Amino acid sequence: MNTPVRTLCLCLVSSLAACGTVHRWQELRSDPMTFGECFDGLAYVAGTGGFVADTSVSDRGLGILQSRWRQRMLANTHPARYRLRAELLLDEGSAATGWPVRFVIEQQHVKDLRRSLDPKEEDWSPAGQDGEGEALLGDRLVRRLAPRSMPTPPRRPETRPLP
Repeated sequence: MNTPVRTLCLCLVSSLAACGTVHRWQELRSDPMTFGECFDGLAYVAGTGGFVADTSVSDRGLGILQSRWRQRMLANTHPARYRLRAELLLDEGSAATGWPVRFVIEQQHVKDLRRSLDPKEEDWSPAGQDGEGEALLGDRLVRRLAPRSMPTPPRRPETRPLP
């Protein structure tokens, strides 16, 4: 392959890599339980957190749960939306050892206020992750899926009434 073609190929490959979204997955491991119990617990926690599963993408058999986009308005009047993506890693877990669970809450917003009243799909831009939402969801997931890993609160010393 000659040098100009090789350079063009490298440029194309690097530009395609830039199109993907990189996530910092939050991870936890469930207590020993069946796969179904773990997925049901994940779906329950997601549902109580206001995330509605997108059935066109979610797949219980593969351990994939993705919610529909939820809309919200940012303080600077830009419309924003967010969704949950979660996976149970089937190859790395078992009913006896527990299941690795990873999740991320993606965010997007509309930068151009001219498009903010009726944004089309191409008007949405990535806006990182919702770290606070991930922390809250992670706490609820740990309580539901891995309660044995939670530290027990320290006991208070008993107090006696004054004579």
